[in-house]
Amino acid sequence: MSTPVESSLTARIVEWDKQEGFGFLLVGKDKVFLHWRDFAEHHKTPAVGDVIRFTLGRDAKGRTCATNAVHVNDGGRITLWAVLLLAGLLLLPVMALYRRDLDFRWIGAYVLVINLFTYWLYARDKRRAREKEWRISEQTLHLVELLGGWPAAWLAQRRLRHKCSKTSYQFVFWLIVLAYQFAACDSFQDWKFSRTGLNWIEHRSTDR
Repeated sequence: MSTPVESSLTARIVEWDKQEGFGFLLVGKDKVFLHWRDFAEHHKTPAVGDVIRFTLGRDAKGRTCATNAVHVNDGGRITLWAVLLLAGLLLLPVMALYRRDLDFRWIGAYVLVINLFTYWLYARDKRRAREKEWRISEQTLHLVELLGGWPAAWLAQRRLRHKCSKTSYQFVFWLIVLAYQFAACDSFQDWKFSRTGLNWIEHRSTDR
């Protein structure tokens, strides 16, 4: 192949064997071998059609291969299932707010702003991760989720493939989502469970 070794290139995967974890990139009229282990970072499972940025190198036998590979188009997609699940998770909180007879103009404006901001933070952190720059802290991401941005966070995780595979992060994220579900359910009970919990904490503090 005429392309010099160590040159930075961008090419598309034209063959990929999921079982074996390798495939080929089309560079000009030539095919360049690419193995899963030669990815510098892993954001998604490689597939035919993915655009890859890489460096040409040599394997142990002196053959040309791709190294330091990075997905250029590593985003996912928002599936119908993801939208339906989100709609189901939003049902109780929306019903609880509606039951309180609040001004939905201000609530809607706040929800829109916090969710747009949350998605922007996810996208910015994703870009920083790919460019090896200073990251946005997980505490900050969780804070905007807690302030009402968890729906956008759910969509961003699916679309950007960001923070969706880290177990510890997902654990806190789903605690926040469940907290919203609990608060909505408790509001229908006139905050019965919350008052019981607060009374229990108060009695525990008094007994000490």
